[in-house]
Amino acid sequence: MAYTNDDEALQQWPVECRDVALQYLKTSHEMVRKLLEALLGNIGAELDDSKIDGFIGKKMVNMNFYLTCTNPELTIGVRHHFDMNTLTILLQDGIGGLYIKVPQDVNMEKKGEWIEIPPIFGALIINISDMLQIWSNGRYKSAEHIVHTTSTKSRVSIPIFATHNQHKRLHHYPKWWRKMEQLVINNFCFQIT
Repeated sequence: MAYTNDDEALQQWPVECRDVALQYLKTSHEMVRKLLEALLGNIGAELDDSKIDGFIGKKMVNMNFYLTCTNPELTIGVRHHFDMNTLTILLQDGIGGLYIKVPQDVNMEKKGEWIEIPPIFGALIINISDMLQIWSNGRYKSAEHIVHTTSTKSRVSIPIFATHNQHKRLHHYPKWWRKMEQLVINNFCFQIT
């Protein structure tokens, strides 16, 4: 369900979850803003009000339901992928099934392997996505992930995708260039065809 405005959500979203989803989406906006301020502040970049829509101007919420599967090793809930937005905020139930791939360039024993992110009651998973990797000049890495089904219980997850305004030209802001040494990722245009 993509959020554009309250009126559209009230008319088109399923009645069973509409009010809760709207409240969850609205309360998440300030959290996403604070997360971005902290992450970008950590690399010396400032996020001012005039630029906020460029980072999180559009929000989408999914309500995912994964049925049990008698042979979960023969199916995948969601294939491996990277999220192309800025940040993903995930609320998952206590079942589990979310895995991330440990990047090859980290100094860890399990690099290149898939590891499960265990569910913690009341916790949110914050996923760095492609756009934040680009804006941070590669200092933050987008997380490759996959979802597996289980044979014991159905699984529910509710991700919020905070994404950039797709109608703006995306670039590193001049104030940031000095702080990022050499730009690894230069200006680019984003377009869905």
